[in-house]
Amino acid sequence: MFLKDSRGLTFSTNMLIMLFMLILVFGAIMNIIDISSEKTMNSLEVQEIERITNEIVDILINNPGTPKHWENLYDFSIVNPGLSIENSSEVNDEEFYLNTVSFKKLQILKNGEYENLITKKLFKNKIKSSISIYPINSSIDPITINDDFNNHETGSSNIIAVNRTVRCNFYSDLSIISVSNIDKINNKSYNNLNLCNHRNIEKNEHFDDENYEWICKGFKLNKNDFEEKNYYIVFNENSVNKENYWVLDTIKNHSNDEKIINSNKINLNDQLNQFFENENSMIFYLHSKINKNNIDKYEYVLIGVPKDLDISSFNIDYFKDQDCYFIMKSYYDEN
Repeated sequence: MFLKDSRGLTFSTNMLIMLFMLILVFGAIMNIIDISSEKTMNSLEVQEIERITNEIVDILINNPGTPKHWENLYDFSIVNPGLSIENSSEVNDEEFYLNTVSFKKLQILKNGEYENLITKKLFKNKIKSSISIYPINSSIDPITINDDFNNHETGSSNIIAVNRTVRCNFYSDLSIISVSNIDKINNKSYNNLNLCNHRNIEKNEHFDDENYEWICKGFKLNKNDFEEKNYYIVFNENSVNKENYWVLDTIKNHSNDEKIINSNKINLNDQLNQFFENENSMIFYLHSKINKNNIDKYEYVLIGVPKDLDISSFNIDYFKDQDCYFIMKSYYDEN
């Protein structure tokens, strides 16, 4: 009840103003508390995403997954994912290589298994993520898998990016034999004359002279492999049109047909087909006659590729192991 004198009315008005001010201050304080709490929660959330993502990345690049060589399966429901490269060599007893990623396993993720193997099995459907591979060698295209972040209204501050340097094998498992200047740097013997099928053949032996050096390597193919694949010699650009030559023959049929290297890819199918007419398997020899002025820049790789694989846009670097940046981005899925 208001008093009807001027002092009472003034008193009541002052009380209302003070009450109004208190409400404003209280509201501002509560708003600050809410913002602070939200920032604290966001900070904790980001830290948790970062921790989980780091753990997942370490699992992927330092673990091949199970079963062994799961990339060769047709059913991936039993797979516990890991991307590191498994050792197929008999020279050492390492089961797999740390800080590596298998290109074939990456392709399986890219071709539809990312949600099943990564989102469901590793992140338990709680976190969305993507994987990108950026080769340090810029002549190789990067790979991005499951990058749909632009389709989500997600603040950039909540997206975590974890970066590791890894070794990726790309298509190097398709290589049969290779020669590169790295062999020279490492003091490896290019040409073991005892293994060259031209050894002790009069007027046909491959000896180095003042202008040329021979590099001779043998390899074995069976007819079934030949029928399922296309075979190429892939040269680097520094080997083409440099007065370098190549010869293909077999342990039984010696050839002096020196062909100049004038293209960075040479299809061998027609020549191999002639040799396979009456044989089920055969030992071949690929001989390189290299201009000594170019020996340190000479490189080739002999590959057998599935017939449905188009390599027209691939250079020689696609068939070597490459250092890359492995980047995983992630954020909480609020749906």
